[in-house]
Amino acid sequence: MLKGHRMKNAINQEIMRTNNKRAIMKLIQNSGPISKAGISDSLGLSSTSVATFINELASETKIMTCGIAKSTGGRRSVLYQVNPKAFYVIGIDLQIDRIIGILTDAVGAIVITKEVFFTNKDEWHVINRLNQVVQEIYLEGGISLQDIGSIGIGVPGIVRNTTGLIEFAPNLGWQNVNLNQLLKYDKPILIENEANAAALGEKSFGCAGKVVNTVYISVGIGIGCGLVLNNQLFTGHSDHAGEFGHMTVEPDGMVCHCGNQGCWEVYASNDAALKLYNQLSANKIHSFDQLLAAVLQNDAVALQVFDTVVKYLGIGIANLMNGLNPELIIIGGKITELKEIIYNKLLKQIKDRCLNKAYSGFRLEFSELKNQSTAMGMVSLAIDAVMNQDVFSLQSTERDQG
Repeated sequence: MLKGHRMKNAINQEIMRTNNKRAIMKLIQNSGPISKAGISDSLGLSSTSVATFINELASETKIMTCGIAKSTGGRRSVLYQVNPKAFYVIGIDLQIDRIIGILTDAVGAIVITKEVFFTNKDEWHVINRLNQVVQEIYLEGGISLQDIGSIGIGVPGIVRNTTGLIEFAPNLGWQNVNLNQLLKYDKPILIENEANAAALGEKSFGCAGKVVNTVYISVGIGIGCGLVLNNQLFTGHSDHAGEFGHMTVEPDGMVCHCGNQGCWEVYASNDAALKLYNQLSANKIHSFDQLLAAVLQNDAVALQVFDTVVKYLGIGIANLMNGLNPELIIIGGKITELKEIIYNKLLKQIKDRCLNKAYSGFRLEFSELKNQSTAMGMVSLAIDAVMNQDVFSLQSTERDQG
């Protein structure tokens, strides 16, 4: 009985030790550069415990010194930060026609970016290409697979967060695809909806850094929304939150592929703009890029089309403003290339339809990270995943016991 009690105490002490060490690492990640005294004050740990853990983390090359704090009258304190070379992560934006991959170090500094196009959307073809791209990224970055701590992939579809299952990605034609099983890399693999990831990307590395409540609107073939509410990604009861592309803006409007009528994305997406242009113009075009070029060339029909798109985009955003009351709305997608042309018009549409209280203090931005927002969001999630791994915190313990 006594032996079992001692074993239980030893296990509890080891769990506490692991949690404290992880907490110190997370604090340095989020608040560094920081001193031992700052860590002790923030976490309520003794200076002796903090010194022990700091020495371990430094010997494992997970953290490093980065200067001396300003003097406050006594001895100046050494500052610590995460060692950028402690590990690397890969963030991937899987779109309907390309893979955008980014390799970063442990603090999110970009090492390399890579963009690869594909035409065959079959899941087996795309997954095979994904496997190749991951290898190409770390090799071109001059590191080995062993240096990769985690891989994050943003996808244009509905994702079951707990399992990483892609339940439905309509624009890829995928249903019930499990990338965790199909990617050949024995690393933690995170899967998230692309708009959710983009919202996190702007929160971690873009224009939403200190904003508490942000809505990211991804305007592409369809419209998706990522919600960061109270500084946390909001995914809803069954991970389906953010499907505002299917809110009704015209009750008896055009039929959407979801089966409903008058959905927001039927009137304000890239596909909606392209379809409307080809209905109004004798000069048929086949891509959204061509439509953007037509706007920049002052094509009268193209300008008319975007007046309509902006109207409906404004209607949808005003609904979001009235319902969620965020401080910041961020628009992402190729439409951001028209910022100088549509910004004031869009802001007027929002203001005309928004409650005064909701509009007060609100900010409208176009994505600061542009086409890297989703990949950088997955970088953020991948870094957090590594920081939360027990193996990352316990390497020194295992080594000492070995």
